[in-house]
Amino acid sequence: MKTVDSRNNWRLIDEMLETETDEWRRHMLLQLKEHVQAECGSDLEALLKTMSSEPRFHIWSANEDTGPKGFEALKQFYSGLIASKSNQFEYAVERIVIGDDTLVTEGELYTPFSGAMLKQMGLPEVDENKHYATSGRAVTFWPFEVDTGKIIGEDIYSLTTDISTAQEVNLNPYTYGET
Repeated sequence: MKTVDSRNNWRLIDEMLETETDEWRRHMLLQLKEHVQAECGSDLEALLKTMSSEPRFHIWSANEDTGPKGFEALKQFYSGLIASKSNQFEYAVERIVIGDDTLVTEGELYTPFSGAMLKQMGLPEVDENKHYATSGRAVTFWPFEVDTGKIIGEDIYSLTTDISTAQEVNLNPYTYGET
């Protein structure tokens, strides 16, 4: 059975930081790592500190963009994600491309759901006391403000939205700040 572990989200970032010498590229990698650790570790305040004061997210599913726009919308989005515990995802990044003001990540995304949540979403055959996850490929563009060094948003292209394919998983939650 798959174990969903958020610690895998920054494994490649750590590997790249071992050899990256450019100060700006290192900053973007470190800011992304901080962002993902705060998100997966449920620290809303630390997470929002990584973001632009005017964030723009684009979460693409076919032709529809469902991402939050603006700081208050983003705060509500992350609050809901953390409350649902789906923030404890694993984005097993296999490739990072670094541009002048944008990082691009690609990998396998496992999004966890409690059995109780899936029952509420209309899947009666799941066990309320277990964890499940959807999985699929994802590519995310992470644009940065050059003047502040903060993340402007995420442009996410993903094929992980079908909850009927969720498989039972073990969940190994990350605690923000753990070493």
